[in-house]
Amino acid sequence: MSRSVRLTLADIAESGNLHVALHRACRGKWSRPDVQQMLIAPQAPMQQLRAALQCGELPHGRFDSFTIYDPKKRLIHAAPLLDRVAHHAMMNCMEARLEQALLPSVFACRAGKGVHAAISYAQRQSRRSAWVMHADIRHYFPAIQHSALRKQLQRRFRGDGLQLVESVLAAYCPVDGVMGRGLPIGALTSQHLANHYLSDIDRWCLAQPGVRAHCRYMDDLLLWADEKYRLLELRDALQHRLADTLGLSLKPVSIQRTSVGVQFCGIKIKPYTLRASKRRRKRFKAAFNTLEHRWHNHQMDSLAVQRGADAAMTILLPASEKTFRRHCFNNRPVLEV
Repeated sequence: MSRSVRLTLADIAESGNLHVALHRACRGKWSRPDVQQMLIAPQAPMQQLRAALQCGELPHGRFDSFTIYDPKKRLIHAAPLLDRVAHHAMMNCMEARLEQALLPSVFACRAGKGVHAAISYAQRQSRRSAWVMHADIRHYFPAIQHSALRKQLQRRFRGDGLQLVESVLAAYCPVDGVMGRGLPIGALTSQHLANHYLSDIDRWCLAQPGVRAHCRYMDDLLLWADEKYRLLELRDALQHRLADTLGLSLKPVSIQRTSVGVQFCGIKIKPYTLRASKRRRKRFKAAFNTLEHRWHNHQMDSLAVQRGADAAMTILLPASEKTFRRHCFNNRPVLEV
């Protein structure tokens, strides 16, 4: 049985922890009016925050929602500033224990990991094995069951700090109106809790016969084996395991030779080559079209164009795509920076 750590409201509401949480919640948002107002006169809001946390509650306990279309339609939830500070304060006390529960081959929302590290690791594993399976959870964040998540967290933590976790879960109102299910996309707490939700499944997958390696980025999962039938058996067993234990279902699963390549995190991964997906190429072209339009309308100088081009290049990384980039630069001498 895993060892639980003590999580208390007193530790979460401690002044030093709240100071760190305030800095992290405001980082990168210094120009926003609400952030500036908070930093000019933080005493009263921080007292309000501390009083709410000591009662196991959020200062506001709600989310504002809006829709984005990058690359597909998503409903994003944004918490008020004081609630975001509370989220950071809570995760400051929980993150280390949640981190211990994750395998080294889980790459989302972790220091020193990330998309590029996940792709590099996946390519190394594709050189070692003949077959790879790619599985993706259907509507992952909205499908997370609070009851199953609650049981997991009760194995990791003990103490009255779990009351604040309950307040965070209760603050989200699902679009379909079904309570007790779903995490809001866009909240700091959702990233860490959703990443942890599949930790038991990760270990279960690695324990299956014939599985040589595992890689996960949030709800995208890769598994490698030397025989195809091992992955076929695992596919069916994984679907049942997810449904029975976590209330989740899979999108259509892909099983193919590693030499053919597998699509993961927007990159087509082969043992010795990396190619950007069509979606990434489309975003790259759109970025350069925007740069070209703004240049010709005298909305940017040459230095701004160069900086914009450098930023656009990162869309294709870690794939090289020299031929594709050269094709995009044809007849665009201004953008050859």
